[in-house]
Amino acid sequence: MRNEFTRVDIYSIHSEQDKALFKQLLDMWGTTIRDFVLLDDYLIVVRDSTLDLKTDPEGYTDSYHGIETNIAIAAAVTSYARIHMSYFKNNSNFHLYYSDTDSLVIDQPLPVELVGNALGQLKLEYTVEKAVFLAPKVYALILEDGTEIIKVKGLTPKTILNENIHFSDIASLLIQDSSREFTQEKWFKSITKGTISVSDVAYTLKVTSNKRQAVYIDGVYENTTPYFYNQIEDINKDENSSN
Repeated sequence: MRNEFTRVDIYSIHSEQDKALFKQLLDMWGTTIRDFVLLDDYLIVVRDSTLDLKTDPEGYTDSYHGIETNIAIAAAVTSYARIHMSYFKNNSNFHLYYSDTDSLVIDQPLPVELVGNALGQLKLEYTVEKAVFLAPKVYALILEDGTEIIKVKGLTPKTILNENIHFSDIASLLIQDSSREFTQEKWFKSITKGTISVSDVAYTLKVTSNKRQAVYIDGVYENTTPYFYNQIEDINKDENSSN
């Protein structure tokens, strides 16, 4: 739970009266608005809610009671997202190459009724010519116009640029037992000591997954298969014995 006072509100803009009222709110909030999304006749507004916090006569802001966090709602939202994505993961009408919380890569366009800006719809991010997926949130894409997109969880865009990581570098890691090591600068904050330290941290990039077993054909990463319970127990035993 971050100590950031951000709130999300949904406002109806069906009528001219709704729009006039919303205009008054915009004038009051000013630069505290961080983002907004238009969904049909509704506006979803993300804003800094420090204006809503109460202050005492001495000017002290009660920030503790201003945080509105509901873990149950957060869990329900992510659960429904997984249920919604299961339609795409188990659909025989197309081949699924990669999927994350709210995204997927498939081999053909989705039906038009599933694409758009309405709630629950998806939008076309890229049309991909070639792709390599090494692990969750670790992949490289080549788009139709030749643009390369590299995403590596744990590496900042600056590190990817400085290390000159390209599609070919990610593709080379499909070879069994291959890896590549990097170092990047990370900041570490200690609340108890009241200090911030900066250190170079090692990062090893390779095929990895703790949810599915990698399948290699002739020494090249080809696919994954689910783990069974007895395999998971064996993996945990191996990890504990190596530690």
